[in-house]
Amino acid sequence: MRSNFMKPVLLLLLLCFGLLSAKPFDIQAFSDSTKYNWQDYQDRAEFREDLLTRQNRLQLYELESVAFNANILKSAVMPGWGQLSTKNNTKGTLILSLELVSAIGALYFHDQAKKNYDKYYAAHQIDDINNYWGKAEKPYHYSLMLMGLGSIIWAYNIYDVVISTNEYNANLWQDIIQRGSSSPLQVTPTGVEFRF
Repeated sequence: MRSNFMKPVLLLLLLCFGLLSAKPFDIQAFSDSTKYNWQDYQDRAEFREDLLTRQNRLQLYELESVAFNANILKSAVMPGWGQLSTKNNTKGTLILSLELVSAIGALYFHDQAKKNYDKYYAAHQIDDINNYWGKAEKPYHYSLMLMGLGSIIWAYNIYDVVISTNEYNANLWQDIIQRGSSSPLQVTPTGVEFRF
């Protein structure tokens, strides 16, 4: 019973203390534009224009930039996808092609080794056993080598997507600044602007 009564009293005391210790709002200090180095309305208008330009550039950057973690996940799932997202089409296509060739080659040689191993397992003559074992062993080693090559390509893909994503996002910011300063026609997040 006492704790239910004490909570509202404590809150009321804190509110009263806060009101008594509060300082009055100084409208003169708040509206003093010289603290922002604005000498007149023209300075304030230029600052506002600069602020709006920076906000538009930042919004464009956020719309066009590539998310770092999502891009790594893309490349982990399908090698080359992250490079394609960063407009590095040649490298992305090359990585994807090499990964597919090594995976398909590994599956092909594994299938050949399995067929010969099945024949080896079913053989009863010593010459047939030795023959099929030899035929199974070579494709199996090729399959392992191609799987190793595919793993190396996949690891390089992850390494490269980290570098290419960072480079793309850094170059994108410079590109947005150049686009904004070189042309009177600008595409902003809110629409198209034409400046005289």
